[in-house]
Amino acid sequence: MNNEVKNRSNLMQEENPFCTPYNTPFEAIPYDKINLTHFVPALKEGIRREEESINEICNNTAEPDFFNTIEKFERSGMLIGDVLCAFEALINARSYDEITAVAEEIHTIYTEHRNNITLNKELFARIKAVYESDTRQLTKEQQRLTEEIYTMFVRSGANLQDEERSKYRALCSRLSQLSLKFQENLIKDTDSYTLHITDTSDLAGLPDDLVESAAATAREHEKEGWVFTLHRPSYTPFLTFCKNRNLRQQIYMAHSTIGARGNTYDNREIVKESVNARLELAKLLGYDTYTDYVLAERMAQNSDAVFAMLGKLTWAYLPAARNEMEEIKSLASENEGKDFDFMPWDFAYYSEKLKEKKYNISDEALRPYFNLEQAIYGAFYLATRLYGITFKLRHDIPTFHHDVKVWEVFDYDGSHLALLYCDFYTRKGKHGGAWMDTLKPQYRDSAGNDHRPHVTLSTNYRKPQPGKPTLLTFDELNTLMHEFGHCLHGILSNVTYSSLCSPNVLWDFVEMPSQIMENFVVEEEFLKIFAFHHQTGEIIPSELLEKIRTSRTFKAAYQCVRQVGLGLIDQAWHNISKPFTGDVIEHEHAATAALRLMPVIPGTGITPQFSHIMSGGYSAGYYSYKWAEMLDADAFSRFKEEGIMNMKVAQSFRENILAPGDTEHPMELYMRFRGHKPEIDALLKRDGIIPTK
Repeated sequence: MNNEVKNRSNLMQEENPFCTPYNTPFEAIPYDKINLTHFVPALKEGIRREEESINEICNNTAEPDFFNTIEKFERSGMLIGDVLCAFEALINARSYDEITAVAEEIHTIYTEHRNNITLNKELFARIKAVYESDTRQLTKEQQRLTEEIYTMFVRSGANLQDEERSKYRALCSRLSQLSLKFQENLIKDTDSYTLHITDTSDLAGLPDDLVESAAATAREHEKEGWVFTLHRPSYTPFLTFCKNRNLRQQIYMAHSTIGARGNTYDNREIVKESVNARLELAKLLGYDTYTDYVLAERMAQNSDAVFAMLGKLTWAYLPAARNEMEEIKSLASENEGKDFDFMPWDFAYYSEKLKEKKYNISDEALRPYFNLEQAIYGAFYLATRLYGITFKLRHDIPTFHHDVKVWEVFDYDGSHLALLYCDFYTRKGKHGGAWMDTLKPQYRDSAGNDHRPHVTLSTNYRKPQPGKPTLLTFDELNTLMHEFGHCLHGILSNVTYSSLCSPNVLWDFVEMPSQIMENFVVEEEFLKIFAFHHQTGEIIPSELLEKIRTSRTFKAAYQCVRQVGLGLIDQAWHNISKPFTGDVIEHEHAATAALRLMPVIPGTGITPQFSHIMSGGYSAGYYSYKWAEMLDADAFSRFKEEGIMNMKVAQSFRENILAPGDTEHPMELYMRFRGHKPEIDALLKRDGIIPTK
């Protein structure tokens, strides 16, 4: 390194919080010292450091072995990981134009850097030499890491020749840009719409807390009355409870045309370019379709297994789903008249009415018992009962937004285990939905020191008015437990190499540890821990618990068919073997025609806002939610057999599913826990499709 570069690097390290000791508890990312100007320089410094390490690997005259090649490569790039993880949390929490501009620069720089690594012939030659050598003397984890790194290089173009390499670089760069633009458009188009109401009669049927929240939103927009948005905490209850059918239609149409309105945020051309670029990338790497490319590194392994599962689910659930739909339509006709033309914006409203009629239960009747603060306590208590871990709220950890709370997690022996960052409330610019992410991965350094993980849990619940609690719907409670399951997967990771830490597992296995947690929300032993009425303190009544259990199968068939439909849409885009030139919405509708339960409304579609497959990593892999449901239902049946809070079963789940990360193939881990390969019958029984004995 020449003196000018060295001096510039030293100066940058002195001024950039990423490049100096954090001096925070547990080396938490110092968000209180970081601003937008720090990310790109820190990324470039991280790239310089990693390139330096790679040059040392390539220039090493010793025979390639695991330690001087594989492990040294694995240990490089730590600063890059810190920068990217810190930025990802920030942009998900509060995206705006300045952050988006930085994101574009980061994506461009990092994509080029990753291509420089995976297309480095000298580096790949050494990695290949280790991979092809006798590795029997290595540990299982070291063997797995060698296989994973070699496979990653091959799947990233390492075997390509000169012109092909240039093409690969261009495709990766373009796909990175398209993904970012898709998400930016989605956020901005969602934020651009509001439904402004000034007549109190139009509020009929809406829950009081939703009305209060809408009034607060109106004040934020400097308007009189009430403002409703397309964010889930506003949109979903409005569609479910609003008596005014015309308003339901308005907000439904606005939501169902996100990304397809013909404005500057339209995503349809981005969809076309993305799926065609993915196809071109797959063919460049020797695959017929992008699905073939993706599934080569999944539990399912090939599209035949995916379509077989989706077909079996369709055969089992579609008749029941049609019966459910007829019930809902029948109730609508009873209320509206026999000539009532049932439309999609009537579905949520009348399905809620049917649920109340059949089970005498509603989301609003359950809400008072599901105080967010109490639900968090319940989740933590469950983790303590299962795994012996405990949680302590910290006030000295810098965060990426002032709404975020941080808990320190302790293992059963009192040792530090992890940091858990929780960001619960919706706001403008925040990424929609709910997710878990990793700020710092778990790994052991070369001295054997265990670096514990820092993980995030993000949801989009309505922020309460001052002095009032956040009350969750049953679905929102499910969501909390789902994401908490992802967090436990990360928190309990116990590996040596960060590339293999939880939840960095095969994509169609990653949802199993999260979805299994949803099973607890219908168990009395769990609900009795925290489900107290927020005003009276009354524990949730046994009869209400029974209604929750008996109503659990309500719309289960419809929901399954919907998930199958989403999986088919995903496959329709990524199982193509020729470039797509048609109409995006029509292609989507054709893919799900056999599953149709309601009329198709021209112009409405899912694909232009389907971030999971267009910008969220689930491309060609959305089926994994149903795959994981099969796994979680079968796995939870062991808890049911031996006790839902049986610590012996939980310890086995921790040791065989949560802790090992990707150190072994997930099917081997699953069979070690369950004793057999996953079976679909447990899912069919849970959903009421086949009777239990």
